Amino acid sequence: IGCLTGIEDAENDAMFQTALKFAVVQHNNGTNDTVLYQVVKVVSAEVQVVSGLKHIMTVILGRTNCEKEAPADNCGIHKEPGLHHRCKFEVWSRPWLNDTQLITNECDSVERTTE
Repeated sequence: IGCLTGIEDAENDAMFQTALKFAVVQHNNGTNDTVLYQVVKVVSAEVQVVSGLKHIMTVILGRTNCEKEAPADNCGIHKEPGLHHRCKFEVWSRPWLNDTQLITNECDSVERTTE
């Protein structure tokens, strides 16, 4: 098992972005909310080589005005306090098995996003 390595440019790291999108979709599917949440900010991004890759991320998600069943294009993110969540996601991927799992999905409300 490898040590955790910080991802310097998470916005342009294709594997991280794939893991992040997977985590957000799984998070949205698992909530009882009728609307989607989208990433406002990536707070931290790390990767660990295990039997595959484990991406560990902390992000701020904002509640959008898009319904879950509607297309997620051009969704406005609410700026009101209490409509943002700080989430820790861990995504384990084993590409050779075509297997990706969200193994940690922990979120808490945040009052502001100026971290």
